[in-house]
Amino acid sequence: MNKNLRISAACLARVELDDKLLVGLNKKRLEVGRKVYTPFGGALEFYNSARPFLDSLGVDYEKGDDLRFRISADKWTQFEEWFDRRKDREISPYRELREEFVEEELVFPTMPEEAYSLDGLVTVKPKREATDRPGQEGVMTQRIFEVHRVLFVPNYESMVREALAKDDTRLALITQDEIRSGKTLGGIEVASNCAPLIYE
Repeated sequence: MNKNLRISAACLARVELDDKLLVGLNKKRLEVGRKVYTPFGGALEFYNSARPFLDSLGVDYEKGDDLRFRISADKWTQFEEWFDRRKDREISPYRELREEFVEEELVFPTMPEEAYSLDGLVTVKPKREATDRPGQEGVMTQRIFEVHRVLFVPNYESMVREALAKDDTRLALITQDEIRSGKTLGGIEVASNCAPLIYE
């Protein structure tokens, strides 16, 4: 089977402050010397109950239980139908947000689920394109984004604002126009996976 299509399914957090959107410098790209703003969120994981179905599609797994893998393009429709049912996989951004805000960016000391609420969900399936993800460069990729509007409770929002004000912060608030242009006014690249944050 020619596994010529890469699938990358992720949940994204649309965090709005002061009519702008919260993003962070991508860690993997920083490691190779590139400053690129990306949204908060990350790969969705599937549950063990989904493995027989995914195995039946002949997927070539990329990393652990991530919904990132290669597949024959003619299996896309079957996968898409399964994905849209929202069963046997993550449907919340909580795990990714906790990893990023607590463990990676050190914005929060802890993050209980009560620290935020979700207000709205949009699923975006952009046109297929070659990815620039380190280790997968040039591979034709079908992305799927579940975009959640995330509202932090007041004390957690205050911690985000404090993190933004630090001299060494990797966080930023950017405008929709900066997302559309692919660059901030200061010249830092804005990744294409920020576009779903302003999906209408």
